[in-house]
Parts: sequence; structure tokens; C-alpha cells
Amino acid sequence: MGDKSYIGKGKVYLNDRFVGNVSELTYGTSEDKKELKDFTSPGGGNYNAVTRIDAVNIKMVMHDYSAENLAMALFGSTSSVAAGAVVDESIASAAQLDTIIQTTDMIDTSIAPVVTSDPAGTTYTVDTDYTVSAAGIVVLSTGTIPVSTALLISYTKKAVDVIQALTSSGQEYKLMLDGLNEAQSSAPTIIVVHRAKFGPSDEISAIGDDFGAITLGGDALKDTSITAGGLSQYIEIKQAA
Repeated sequence: MGDKSYIGKGKVYLNDRFVGNVSELTYGTSEDKKELKDFTSPGGGNYNAVTRIDAVNIKMVMHDYSAENLAMALFGSTSSVAAGAVVDESIASAAQLDTIIQTTDMIDTSIAPVVTSDPAGTTYTVDTDYTVSAAGIVVLSTGTIPVSTALLISYTKKAVDVIQALTSSGQEYKLMLDGLNEAQSSAPTIIVVHRAKFGPSDEISAIGDDFGAITLGGDALKDTSITAGGLSQYIEIKQAA
């Protein structure tokens, strides 16, 4: 047998959707082993043993924080908000100044908002009375806006994807690696998990020094629609000869 060493690269698809940059995709089994100890003589050992497959495990590490990937990792749902103008959204300055007041939508900070009293009459000055971020405004204690004051804010909202966490359950996917073996002159390799189901991610980085990662663990489930003899109901692997 010649060299069959392997270094895998490739594109991962879930239900034909490309999930982006994946740095790790692994599959394997865990076993349920039954052992009968040898009681006929001293010294121990096994009289018999039976090994069953307990589960077929999958692990995937994704690096694209797309709305779809985050929703999958958080058992969530997605929606989108179009860019546009927001006129006279009602907000109120906090009882404690120098704290943020969140707006309903994400502010496009490249276009200056207008903050007035409610009812309109007094127009306040950015960076003197308040500062602006994508999340909202901070009413400054050094400015002229009193505490607990009704305000109106007009701004331009950015187009955004919205992920709502923990609004759904885990979904099933057909997982396919359209890959290559870098150790064999990029020979094609295709791996298909007929029914893949992932649990939620136990950790997703929001602040850090390194590139973020979404780590998912799950199972390859039996696909009973595959009935032909000699075909796996779990995973199929094709590699160039």
C-alpha cells in the first residue's frame, strides 16, 4: 500500500448552505463495551467481550459569525431590518446621567442624529449634551439635558441581521464536506453525514484577542430512508483512488 497520509481542507455545507470557514471537522464513534470477567481461574482477564457502537459523534469549529451560524449555535432564529430613517423615536434620559440609552434600531453613526426635548422645542448638541454610538446615546452629566427628561431622537438606522437566541430547538441537516487531501496533491475527498444534529454551542467569544470560533458538537443519526444493502445509514466517504 502506498502513502495514504491525510491533511484535510474544504468547504462544509449544511442542507446545501455553505457555512464559511471551518477549521475543524471531526467524526468518530463512542462505544458501549460489555465485558464478562473470567472467574474460572486466578489472575483475572476477560472471558468474553461485546462492543457496540453507542453513538456516532461529530465536531465542527466555524469561524464565520453569520446570522445563520449564530442562530444554529444558539438554538435561535433570524430576521433582518432594512436601512431607513427613524423620526422622533421617544426615549428618556436616565435617572443617572453618563449612562447609555438604547435606541430601538442600530444607529448609522456616519449620519448625525437629532436629539430634541419632548415635546420638541430644544435641540441638543452632540458631544456637548450627549455622545452617539451604534447602540444609542449617552446623556452627559456635563451637558444641559436634565435627568429623567423625555426626549425625541431622529436618526438613520443601519441594515442589520437580528439573531434571537433560544427561540427554537436543534435542527437536522445533511452535512457535506466538499474537500481535498492536501497531503495527496489536493486529491478530492467527499464526506456526507446523512442526518447531522448539533447541540448548542457552550461558548461563543464576544470579546477577545483572537479570531472568534463557534464550536458545535453533535451526532450522526441513522437515516432509515437508505435501505440498499451495503450502504451506510450514517456516513459516506468518497476519496480519490
